[in-house]
Formats: sequence, structure tokens, C-alpha cells
Amino acid sequence: MGALILGGGMMGLAIAYDLIKNNVAVTIADINENCLENMPYVKKHVDFFPVDAKDNYSIKKVMRKNDIAISALPYDFNYQLAKNAIKCKTHFCDLGGNIEMVEKELSLHEKAKKADVLVIPDCGLAPGITNVICSYLIKKIHGIKEIHIRVGGLPQKPEGPLNYALFFSVHGLINEYVEKARIVKGGDVVEVESLTGIEEISFSSFPELEAFYTSGGTSTLPKTFKGKIEELDYKTIRYKGHCEKMKLLKDLGFFNENARADTEKNLERALKKNVPDVVLARVTGIGKEKIKMEFIDYFDSNENITAMMRTTGFSTSIIAQMILDGIIIEKGALPPEKCVPPNAFFEELKKRNIKIREGS
Repeated sequence: MGALILGGGMMGLAIAYDLIKNNVAVTIADINENCLENMPYVKKHVDFFPVDAKDNYSIKKVMRKNDIAISALPYDFNYQLAKNAIKCKTHFCDLGGNIEMVEKELSLHEKAKKADVLVIPDCGLAPGITNVICSYLIKKIHGIKEIHIRVGGLPQKPEGPLNYALFFSVHGLINEYVEKARIVKGGDVVEVESLTGIEEISFSSFPELEAFYTSGGTSTLPKTFKGKIEELDYKTIRYKGHCEKMKLLKDLGFFNENARADTEKNLERALKKNVPDVVLARVTGIGKEKIKMEFIDYFDSNENITAMMRTTGFSTSIIAQMILDGIIIEKGALPPEKCVPPNAFFEELKKRNIKIREGS
């Protein structure tokens, strides 16, 4: 079985690492072969295909040689890549990141079904792992009325003026702060401004933390569970004080279209990279009972893989392998909460030392 990874950035390399460890033949397609220098283990075990992501002819040529294609590129590419995969009769999954793009992918459901393939967007951390947790809680809790998702990727120690460091693209980070957040409130799907709804949140052994609305984290969940639930929301976890500073930049216009490119360059330069990180995640379901699903994942210093790479890349790899192994048998275009079996998924995460704890 062969897997094609489109994009050799941090997340693409993490996906490749996990696939290789599980005996899947991997090809990485990227415009720059030097991307492989960031992970020598992966470089030794993959084929490389040089390609521009906009070159649909070449993309389809390499897709046809693989059983599944996985996009680790910016979300802007995913709809076209999904269409290419369907034409090539190749399964497809991606990291998501933008609800409009994801909905366009899901509109390909009948075409994917006809081609006998499966397209799953949103396979990373949040959305991704959190979608599967939500589907588990919906089935587990009798009379469930509320689900609250809280997730954050942080430096293990607060860093710099923003108490933050960069673990994925600055473009994606600003998107989360600029676009509106989609939630369920009073049974209705509504939108709220990002960088609002600030609340205190605590995890044992960590300094003071806060959580606030950001876009993208709920993705398809409000639509999937509308009518089944009264409240559903997603907030990003940061060290205390981060939200106020980012909101000031937003209010002053630094995220506006005419200033955004310069802001991204400045943040790219100012925010530290390559520092040990941690991912904190808690999903709370409330109905006749209250259940919390929680995990903390740390930078792997032995393999030099960040917690964000592990939780985003490994989860995507697991879903891809479930498709290849016939554990996920659906065809069409579906979000994770509709097709990924929770218990089998959690077991696979556990094998990678991502242990989800269930409590009240």
C-alpha cells in the first residue's frame, strides 16, 4: 500500500514518520526537496516527487500511483486536491483548517462515492481528534445537552511578549484569530467573534491559563450535531494575557488585508520556534452525567518531534491507515465524526503514547 503526502512541512513529515513506522510506503511531494533535511529518518525511508501544488497534471500523475493522498498543505489547496484524488480513484484526507473549504470538499460526496473512494477532511488535532471524541460523547452520555472543547498548543514555558511560540504556520494562526467562530448556542448554529468569550482554565502543574473563541475548531460539528445538542463550542487555550494582546493588534488593524502580510512577517520573526511544546486538550460533555476527556502531550526530545506534530500528524496518519486497512469502510466525503470509529482510534493514539483520560 502506498501513501502520497502533499507538503513536506512539519505536519507532512510527522505524518510520514508515523506511516513509515507502520510499514506504509510513502512518497512526499513538495516543491523543495530540502524539506526532508528536517527529519533524516523520514528522508531515508521515502520517495520524493518534486512538484508545484498548483500543477494539477503532475499531482494527478503521482496520485494515481498511490492508494491514498494526504494533504499537509495550506487549506486553500484542499478542495482542488480532493477533486484530483476522486478523478484518480485515490482516497484523500487532509488537516482541514477552514470550514468553507471543508464544506466544498464535503459537497463532493456523491462523486467520491461513485469513484469508490473516501474523502475525509479535518483529520488533525482540532478539528480531528476532537471530532472523534465528540462523536464518542454523543453516544456515551444519555440526554447530552452540551459539549465544550478546549485545546491549545503552547511552549512548555511562556515565551516572549505574547507568551507564545510558533508551532505551525503564522498564516493559519492569524486565520484562527480573524475569522468568526461557529458554535451551537440555544440549539442554533451561530457565529461569534474570535478573541472573545475569555475564561480561566487550569491544568495541573501549569501556570495561569485562559481560553477564548477562535475560528475553525468546531468545523463540521455544529452542523453534524444540530438538533441533538443545545450547546457546543470551541476555545483555544493560551497562557494568561495572550488574548488581550492579540485582540489589541486586531483592533488596531494589524490583521487587516492591507497590513496582514507585514504582520505575518513580523510575527514570524518575533515568535520563537524550535522550543519544547505541549498540547493541552479537554472535551467536556454534559447531560444526565458529566464526562471529561482529556490529554496532555509533550515534545518528544528523542525523536525531535513536537507535540503539535504528534497530535496533528499522527492522528491523520492513523485515519489514513484505517482507510487503507479497511477499518473505515464508508465511501464518499465525510467528516471524522461520521466515519472514524472512536474506540479503535483511541487505541491507536494510545499506542503512540497519546493517552486520552476519561473522568467526571
